[in-house]
Amino acid sequence: MVWVLLTKSVADRRTLTGVLGLLLIVMGAFVGALWPPMRDTFADLSSGLMDDILRALPGADMTTGAGWANAELMSMVAPAAIITVAVVSAARATAGEEEAKTLGMLLSAPVSRLMFLSVKTAAMTIHVLIVGAFLAVGLMVGNLIGNLGLTPAGILGATAHTVLLGIFFGMVAILIGAATGNGRLTTAGTGTLAGIAFVMSAILPLSNTLAEGAKASPWYYFNASNPLVNGFDPQHLAILAGASVVLASLAMVIFRARDLRG
Repeated sequence: MVWVLLTKSVADRRTLTGVLGLLLIVMGAFVGALWPPMRDTFADLSSGLMDDILRALPGADMTTGAGWANAELMSMVAPAAIITVAVVSAARATAGEEEAKTLGMLLSAPVSRLMFLSVKTAAMTIHVLIVGAFLAVGLMVGNLIGNLGLTPAGILGATAHTVLLGIFFGMVAILIGAATGNGRLTTAGTGTLAGIAFVMSAILPLSNTLAEGAKASPWYYFNASNPLVNGFDPQHLAILAGASVVLASLAMVIFRARDLRG
């Protein structure tokens, strides 16, 4: 029963994961194709302007191929795609089943609440990993087309940081869905939190006084170490993973205790 539930949950989001994955490959190809004709233009950017851009978007040095890829793909497009699939999958996992009145039927089978939520969480993680794999392919395609100077370590590092950012916000959605059973609130609430966190990570570093506050945002641990150039940052990955585990644990406790609808 657990295997059936997992395969069904993964298959339910196959269209979304496929579309977003193909989008990332196409975007990677465009980024690579546009870099050669744009290289000379960005070489003339003033150092002051570039410093401001880098403080808001770490790694987005558009005078280099890797910086161009960071600015055009990794700063917003890739994380937005992975967060989208994570949140949609997570919102359907609990709140969607309650609203569709299918939760009672599923839990009447020999599956406990904790096992049910664990399976749904695993399905969300699989969806994120699938789109992450497409992202890695997109970066490789862009690198081949535009000679961006990306390394295998950088591609894998950027993919890992993006995947864990997506899983973090997926866990936020799992928690909200487990606590409320409201699909719209889950989606809107998680999206709002992701947007606020992004603004924090982009705006606070512009102030010397407030720059340290950016560390309260998960986006800081996604891009502050410039993983597309430097590869994995174990400490930042551990923080994202640890926070995700805490959120998942809270969701389990709340889901187990709450009166469920449907």
